[in-house]
Amino acid sequence: MVQYAENGSSTVQFELGQMFQQGNDKTRDYEQAAKWYSLSAKQGFRRAQHRLGAMYARGWGVTRNYIEAYAWCRVSAAQHSRRALLKLRKIEPKMSTEQISYAKMLSRRYYDMYVAPFANLRRS
Repeated sequence: MVQYAENGSSTVQFELGQMFQQGNDKTRDYEQAAKWYSLSAKQGFRRAQHRLGAMYARGWGVTRNYIEAYAWCRVSAAQHSRRALLKLRKIEPKMSTEQISYAKMLSRRYYDMYVAPFANLRRS
């Protein structure tokens, strides 16, 4: 499985992240979960984007960062993730107007970098 993930399968990367996040006390590793979610998210996988945003919101495996959390959840929401929309509503009250504005700009950048290049591939 790791071989497929290392070779760039966004689905397998997401599944590895999920395994590390949901493992038992001996196998749970939030840092590894965040790593694999990040790799998958950067290939346009919306579920990974939402999960990565949630990791940033909670500070699991990464330093808590509401700007990153908001940005990643917004990218996922732009791809019709209802869960990401719900997460955005929970994160936003914890942020200043300036932070939200910056996070929105960052989400547009992430969308252009990590979603738009894959959009044509999904339609094929």
